[in-house]
Formats: sequence, structure tokens, C-alpha cells
Amino acid sequence: MKKLNIKSLKVLTLAMGMTLGANVALAAKYGVIDMQAVILNVEEGKSARAELEKKIKGKEGEFNKRRDELDKMNKEWQGQSALMSEEARMNKQKDFQEKFLALRNDESTFHESVKHDEQKATQGIAAKVEGIVQKMAKDKGLEVVFEVNNAGLLYLSQPVDLTKDVIEAYGKKK
Repeated sequence: MKKLNIKSLKVLTLAMGMTLGANVALAAKYGVIDMQAVILNVEEGKSARAELEKKIKGKEGEFNKRRDELDKMNKEWQGQSALMSEEARMNKQKDFQEKFLALRNDESTFHESVKHDEQKATQGIAAKVEGIVQKMAKDKGLEVVFEVNNAGLLYLSQPVDLTKDVIEAYGKKK
């Protein structure tokens, strides 16, 4: 019987470790979820989107009306400016600028409000989805679940896509 020296033992241990590591890596399962698809397809997300669109359409009408008034005001000012005194012209221009800036500020404030409402709705859904994904990942024996849009994930060999299952489970969770 041949005696194993230290060098041979190290090589054998290394080879066994690499084989074991390869088998563990092959056994690992990874999941992915498209959170954007979930948010757009669950009822809570659909109703939040519809509410936001309704809010946006209502304000767009108001903003368009104010823009039309500003356009009319500007045309009148340009048509009459030759006949106006310097002071009257300056007053009209100042009035126009104030209304224009007020419109821009109101639009900006409104867009921030919409963004806030959208984030609030998204965060609420995401919090519920997190619990569903954790349970689903444990049940399916997944090591990790990546969000495909935010994780910088470019490639994953044969991931388990949980998106449809999460949408279904979310609808049942009420």
C-alpha cells in the first residue's frame, strides 16, 4: 500500500473541495421577479394607477385652460403694445410674467404630488410583495431572489421567475 504524502493529501483535499463546491453551486436555485410587472398587474396597482391618471387628467384640463388664457393675454399684449404707454406695457408684461410663473410653480408642485402618491402606492405594494416572495422562495428552496429591473442583473442561468406566481398570490392575500 502506497503512503500518502502531505502534498498528495492537499491536492486530494483541494479536488474534493472543488467537486463539492461545484455540486453546491449546481444545486443552488435563484429566483427573479419583475416588480414593475407585479405593480402594474395586481388590482391595488391598477386602481392606484387609475386614480393617478384621473387626478392627472383633471389637472391637465385646468393647466391647459390657464395656458390658453396666457396665450390670449400674450397675443393681446403684443397687438396692443404699440398703442400702450410704457407704464401700461410694463404692467401688462409684469402681470403676464406673474401668471406664467404661478402656472409653472403649480405644475411643478402638482408633478411632485403625483410622484409622491405614486411612490406611496408602490411602496405599499412592494412591502406586501416582499412577504409573499420570502414565503415563496422558502417553499421553492431558492437561495436568492433578484428584482430584475433594479438589481443590475444581466444574466442568470435558468432562474425561477416568480412574477406570475406573486401576482396570483397577491390577489389571494386580501
